[in-house]
Amino acid sequence: MAKELFNRYVWLIDTLQRYGRLTRREIDGLWQRSEYSDGKPMARRTFMNYRQAIQEMFDVNIECDASTYEYYIEDPDALQGNGARVWALNTLAVSNMLNESQELRNRIVLENIPSGQKFLRIVFEAMKENRVLILSYRSFRRVTSSHTLAAPYFVKLFRQRWYVIAKDFTDRKIKTYALDRVASLELSSRTFVYPDSFSPIDYFRDCFGITHDDMPAQEVVLRVPALQANYLRTLPLHESQEELDRNEHGSTFHYRLKITPDFEQEVYALGYWQAEVLSPQTLRDAVAERLSRSLACYGTAGLSCQERGK
Repeated sequence: MAKELFNRYVWLIDTLQRYGRLTRREIDGLWQRSEYSDGKPMARRTFMNYRQAIQEMFDVNIECDASTYEYYIEDPDALQGNGARVWALNTLAVSNMLNESQELRNRIVLENIPSGQKFLRIVFEAMKENRVLILSYRSFRRVTSSHTLAAPYFVKLFRQRWYVIAKDFTDRKIKTYALDRVASLELSSRTFVYPDSFSPIDYFRDCFGITHDDMPAQEVVLRVPALQANYLRTLPLHESQEELDRNEHGSTFHYRLKITPDFEQEVYALGYWQAEVLSPQTLRDAVAERLSRSLACYGTAGLSCQERGK
C-alpha cells in the first residue's frame, strides 16, 4: 500500500510537470485514465492529502491560482538539474509510465547500467551510518586488486556507471572508485566523521565527468557545426555552457571548467563532428596532436597503431 501511495504522489507531480497548470476537473480526467484510479474519480480530500504528502516528502509545493482555479508546481525549476531528488523523481516517473504501458514492453528498449548495483545498498548504508568500507578494488590500470579502508563521502552516476567518492585511509586522499571495478565490499565496525564543510557539488564544480583535479578552471571556447550545436543546446557539455554566437554554419560555445582527462576525451570525440577548440591554445594543441596520432593509425596498411609503436 505504501508503494502504491508513493507512485500516486509521483504520478501527480509528473502530471503537473507535463501539463503545467490544470484544474481539478482536468486532473481528475487524467487520473481516471491512469492505472491507479480503477476508473474512479479522485475525491477532493484525497487530492488535498496528496498535496500535503508531496510537500512533506519531496519538498514540492502544489499551489492553486485563485483566479483560474488551476493547480501548478510553485517552483518548477527546483525539479530540474541533477540533484538526487530530481533523479529519483524522474526515475520513478519513467517507472510509472512503463507500468502503465505493459502492452508496449516489447517495444521499449532501455540501457543497462553494469555498475555493481549489488554494492550500492552497502555504500548507502555506510554513508547513512558513517561507517568505513573495506574495499577491494581493481583499476583498469592494474593487474591485481588493491585493498583499502575508505570513508564514503558521496556517490555519483556518470555515463551508465556508479562511482563512490571516498577518503582513502592509507594516504588520506579523496579518491573515486567505480563500483563496476569493485571486487568486494563490506562494512567495517570503524566509523568516521563526515566533514560539515564538505560539499559534493563544490567538489566537482568546474569539472566535467568523474575526474577531479585541484587545477584552476579555465575559459574554453569551442566552435561546432550547426548540426552538432543542436545537440549541445539540448544536452550541454557542462552547466557553465554559454552560446556566444550562432549562424547558419555553426555556433561558438564558451565554458569555464577544469581541463581534466575526461574533458579532453570529450573534446577529442567532438572532433569527429569537426568541432574546433578556439582556446586555450594548450587544449587546442593537445587535441590536434591526438587527432594526428589517430589519423596516423590509418596511414600504414596492414599495421595497427600498437604494432607501429613497437
